[in-house]
Amino acid sequence: MDYGVYFGKEQVGKVQVQRQGLYYRFTCRCRISGDVMCRLWVSSGDKRENLGLVVPMDGGFGLNTSLPVKRLGEGELTFTLLPKHDAPTGKFVPISPEEPFAYIERLKEAYLVRKGEQVGIELPE
Repeated sequence: MDYGVYFGKEQVGKVQVQRQGLYYRFTCRCRISGDVMCRLWVSSGDKRENLGLVVPMDGGFGLNTSLPVKRLGEGELTFTLLPKHDAPTGKFVPISPEEPFAYIERLKEAYLVRKGEQVGIELPE
């Protein structure tokens, strides 16, 4: 199934989504200037996932990746591009090997980020 990719209110490309067993397979192609590195985000209901950076591909920009269906559910999908540093706001939790990690049960909805020298996870609010 094909979906539009939006940068703000403008449709800049398409994502082809194929269900392959327990995974969604995403093939994205879009036309952007390339002045700013952008991440492709997918939303389904109240769940949102970062699919990664779009990179130069096929004369435009694109991304090929997979994601477990259980991370998104089976609702209607919407796709947006956001500048790399404009990630949806969330809670940053630093990771330290010397300290116990209190958010282990929320790792499925988090993603790894680096803020300066500190590595941590970003949890959705």
